[in-house]
Amino acid sequence: MNLRQFDQNLWLVLDALYQTQSVSEAAELLSLSQSAMSHALKRLRVAFDDPLFVRQQGEMKPTKKALMIQPLAQQGVALLNQVASSLDKFDITTSKRQFTIATTDFIARLFVFPLLNKLSATHSGIKIKVVDLESELPLSALTINQIDLVLTFNHTDTLDSDIEYETLLSGDYRVISRRNHPLFNNEMSLSSYLQAQHILISPWGQEYGSLDIELSKINTERHIAAITPHLMQAISLVATSDLIATVPTRAISSTEQDLIDIYTPPIALPPYRLYMAWHRAFELDPGLSWLKKELSEIAAIAISSA
Repeated sequence: MNLRQFDQNLWLVLDALYQTQSVSEAAELLSLSQSAMSHALKRLRVAFDDPLFVRQQGEMKPTKKALMIQPLAQQGVALLNQVASSLDKFDITTSKRQFTIATTDFIARLFVFPLLNKLSATHSGIKIKVVDLESELPLSALTINQIDLVLTFNHTDTLDSDIEYETLLSGDYRVISRRNHPLFNNEMSLSSYLQAQHILISPWGQEYGSLDIELSKINTERHIAAITPHLMQAISLVATSDLIATVPTRAISSTEQDLIDIYTPPIALPPYRLYMAWHRAFELDPGLSWLKKELSEIAAIAISSA
């Protein structure tokens, strides 16, 4: 296919068909007549030498070739939209834009809650949508701008080459147990730590964590009695059971400190780091630049008050 002879508006048609899997609904989405949409689909079929969409059970299902094209087509449309929006200055006082942030409950409490408080205080029209982080880095969703920004954590510096990131803060861990836990008498040894039943906080469903990797280096392991994706749930459960958990120090609020005992881990653990990540294709988006600046300022306040 010769791109110079290809009508670039057809990418919008293709994207609408992916979204709706209906010629009539795609036409409505793009404010086109159904005949114009049918004609556009015909041109796409000629350009790609493939039916692209075939009717099955009342829907226009993408062919194998259409599915191969989809990620590139959606990325292209997202990039065009971002370029168009970057031509306008982002104004926090008038913008009604929605930003989608993927993160965990712990990081949302650290960063998103203060951001929402600030926006609420200024009566901003900006909307923040928070979605669960289903993997450490949802690359495909970032690529097509389905997610604007990811707030996540890891212990390494390995990221995809198309991803830009900025570290917001780093920290260490503490072990928490209920008050007067029978295994501990105001101190925690490695032996008593390993005798306990542990909660593993695993946002992405893994059955081991960085702690288990460190324990394996000394040829030992802990007993994991429960696995949960939500750190805040784990702290509540620890306070009312004999289970213990190893959690980021910053995850323990002042009110929770009254309900639990807190110990230094009996084994050296690498520090974690919290960072924000975005796709480099949207680097020039002024709205995204504003969002990153706000989160960086929140991080700076959190570090200075620690």
